[in-house]
Amino acid sequence: MANQTLQDQNISKFNQENENNSNYPIMAFLNRQNKQRVKKHLNSKQYDQQNCEFQVEVINYKTIEKQFTIYQIKVIYGSLYWIFQTRYSLLEDLNSKLNKQTVQRLEKFPEKRLFGNLDQQFILKRKTQIDFYLKSLFKQGRNEKAVKEFIKQSQKAAIEINDPCELKHFKLDA
Repeated sequence: MANQTLQDQNISKFNQENENNSNYPIMAFLNRQNKQRVKKHLNSKQYDQQNCEFQVEVINYKTIEKQFTIYQIKVIYGSLYWIFQTRYSLLEDLNSKLNKQTVQRLEKFPEKRLFGNLDQQFILKRKTQIDFYLKSLFKQGRNEKAVKEFIKQSQKAAIEINDPCELKHFKLDA
């Protein structure tokens, strides 16, 4: 309890000190950001209430040290998009968590291959198969708990996030 009071006092002191600097455009912007605490992740209510659909696309791939392949996936939700990287094995794990009726409605998950899985032709074919699979997954299975968790985790692991709503907050006084 005492720690919480001390933290509240420190935050209050920080806010008072920064209000004095708010005549500078960058400080005003930073203060606004601290107060607004913009959410970057969709909670379950936002996910269910939004009218837009998720769109997904495998945009690239790369082989790491001739050992495995990483796929770059772009997810678009309204004006927000993010790009994350994943391996085949993580997608296979997601597929195994899905309910059997959902799996039957989806595109076939790409088969596992023990040898030759780093062959460029095979990787291109698998990239296309993963793309079809994810498109059907986001369309047919988006209400599954495992898919919602996958979306949440993909956003946390994003290597790039573009949220145009955040860009309009920053204005330069020039």
